Amino acid sequence: MRKLADIRTGNKQLIKDLNRSLVIETIRNKGPISRTDISHILNLGLSTVTYIVDDLLNNGLVIETGEADSSGGRRPVLFEFNHKFGYTIGIKIEVNHIIFALTDLNANIVVKHITSFPEGEKAPQVISLITEGIKDLMSLADISFEKLLGIGIAVSGHVNGKTGTVIRSSLLGWTNVDLSKEIEKHFNLPVYVDNDVNAYALAELAKGYGRTHDSFICLSIGEGIGTSIVNEGKLYYGHQGGAGEFGHTIIQVNGYLCHCGQRGCLEMYASNKFLRKEGKLLISQFPDSALRSSSFSFDEVYQAAALFRDPLALELLKRAGEYLGVGLINMINSLNPETIVLVGEGMIAQEFFLPYAIETANRNFFAKGGYETTFYVSELGNDAWLMGAALLAIKHLFEPPIYKDSKAKSISL
Repeated sequence: MRKLADIRTGNKQLIKDLNRSLVIETIRNKGPISRTDISHILNLGLSTVTYIVDDLLNNGLVIETGEADSSGGRRPVLFEFNHKFGYTIGIKIEVNHIIFALTDLNANIVVKHITSFPEGEKAPQVISLITEGIKDLMSLADISFEKLLGIGIAVSGHVNGKTGTVIRSSLLGWTNVDLSKEIEKHFNLPVYVDNDVNAYALAELAKGYGRTHDSFICLSIGEGIGTSIVNEGKLYYGHQGGAGEFGHTIIQVNGYLCHCGQRGCLEMYASNKFLRKEGKLLISQFPDSALRSSSFSFDEVYQAAALFRDPLALELLKRAGEYLGVGLINMINSLNPETIVLVGEGMIAQEFFLPYAIETANRNFFAKGGYETTFYVSELGNDAWLMGAALLAIKHLFEPPIYKDSKAKSISL
């Protein structure tokens, strides 16, 4: 959490920097827009806005895009943010591979690249792969490093976004890994790190459900269970940056041992881990199942259910759905959200488990009083992880520079 001591001293330069940042953000979010409209929205003098916009035009950060209709007199010129001014890289670290994406400043993906590594690989080796992968990506895109403005990394687990440290990722087996520092040394660029579901929530805010709703919970279902809490357009991080670990709430006393060290975690009953563990326990009861030689991934179980109506696949997804519903009850009773946005690789099988999850979840405390929680399946797809990772960097590049330790303030724009 930021402290008052972290805030820059108020002076003329700070005010100029704040005004400039506000004008940039207004053009980014509301363009095409005229100088007059910017002035009205920000309650800044037209001369101040004109000075800033002209400077941004000269630097290439905004561009003219035509003229607005006029009720009389000269037609006002419209301006848009130049998303091709520079680029960012979004990175998602998975259990056994890294996905890289070069994006423009609107988080639109230009090119992607994937690098694999053995499951359980140590952090130094993965960091080395990341630095090499960034070089390979820039070479693949044939874009100069001078155009690269920042790097964002999405990773599972408890992350301190301020320091760029992975405090603990039980999925990766990492503890206190300073990701940003190691990578910044190689490229002399700001590197931002956050939990992967927080990154997805940023993409949802910018390009999905969040465009019309500013408060929701983002729930990821896949290899694990991840959660991000969005309140009034901002991510809620909690005391130590770890808010939203609903995957590690207990739904089964003395249940399956979780990789986090607890027993009975929701993650062990509603993720890929459950399908693998429960599938191996039940396979002997279903000798004719199409899953008898599978690894019980969401995709394999879904295919068996969809193509063959395989009894084991249907049973596994039904059980996972019911357990997920119990976890959703706990989430709803704790936070009383209006909407839960469902994301992740597990959603491929939503038709087979989601009805059970929602039916169970609707037995929550608030439903008895007629207050419903809406469930919304994200439409962004897997690229949202990468777009969100890129947005970790993009949102810092142009945020109001009020903190002394801002990495982005040193970037000359």
